[in-house]
Amino acid sequence: MPPKPARRFKPIDERIEALTEVLPDSERKLAELLTAQPALLATHSATELAAIAGSSKAAVTRFIQRLGYDGFATARREAREAQRWGAPNFQAAAELPAAAEEAFGEHLRRDLQNLAVTFERLTHGVVEPALATLARARRVGIVGYRNSHALAQYFARQLVLLKDQVVLLPQAGQTLGEDLASFGPDDMLIILAFRRRVPVVAQIARLARKAGVPVLVLIDATTPTREVDATWRIACETSGSGRFDSYAAAMSVLNLLVSMLASAPEIQAGNRLRMAERWHEDLEEL
Repeated sequence: MPPKPARRFKPIDERIEALTEVLPDSERKLAELLTAQPALLATHSATELAAIAGSSKAAVTRFIQRLGYDGFATARREAREAQRWGAPNFQAAAELPAAAEEAFGEHLRRDLQNLAVTFERLTHGVVEPALATLARARRVGIVGYRNSHALAQYFARQLVLLKDQVVLLPQAGQTLGEDLASFGPDDMLIILAFRRRVPVVAQIARLARKAGVPVLVLIDATTPTREVDATWRIACETSGSGRFDSYAAAMSVLNLLVSMLASAPEIQAGNRLRMAERWHEDLEEL
């Protein structure tokens, strides 16, 4: 039985916003601090928070209990889960420098680091069998929600240049059950599952595997393996230089996969691309 998804909870900034009583000055300072920087709850002790806010450890304890937590440990655990899950307000990354030149450099440094770590982790034992199955697959379904949807669209459009029967799921106005009902071992499902995922992603992967469908999952490196079942899993570094995740490494991996697929003997890439160019010319599209 696959693990249940992590319990969703009310984040501390929303709890603070819901307070109706007038706070003592010592707790008001904590409320202002944690509303502005909720990530501090995941990274700092009660003593450290008190020092930053100009309050006291006793005030931290009272304030945390006022918000409905059992104690500081519970509040910190939930903040760390929100951080791992990718909530932008809970990311501990520093803000980009105000100077454009410094910001450019820090952004580039982080993306290069993400690329390097992702490709160091990538193995032939995952890529080669996944590509071999993709080359032979009768049909290919590609799934992605939220930010992953843009990546899924990109990958689907590239695969269309190389293979028949490539579909982005769910199709407009349809349900996934209708789309996946006829998928089987001769097909393949590719799931872009970067945080923050909707719960149905894990269900899709589990049910597809149960039906014998080969599943390739591309996922952020912070997600434990057990959360999304897959035949093959490629973990990409997505930590950004600021509050938001970066998909530079993920896009590079997708580009690598489609480029390697084009060289597979089962794929007549040249003929298909020439035909597409002929249509472009006849339709005067480009």
